[in-house]
Amino acid sequence: MSREPEVVVITGASAGVGRAAARKFARHGARIGLLARGVDGLKAAQREVQKLGSEALIIPTDVANAEQVEAAAEKVETELGP
Repeated sequence: MSREPEVVVITGASAGVGRAAARKFARHGARIGLLARGVDGLKAAQREVQKLGSEALIIPTDVANAEQVEAAAEKVETELGP
């Protein structure tokens, strides 16, 4: 019986600990929603995740803005699954 890949959402994914976490989850085959304000860093993180064979969805988000966070959650669920 095959198992669906995990869906993981990482905030602060454009650099530092968030980006390292994205790589770690990618190595385990997770489908990853990458959230941060910096688009360039998000694109770089997405490339790293894809190189490791996982799927990454980038969503520029300011986590201090509740509406942006809610919209990001909906997009992740729609595109990557619950």
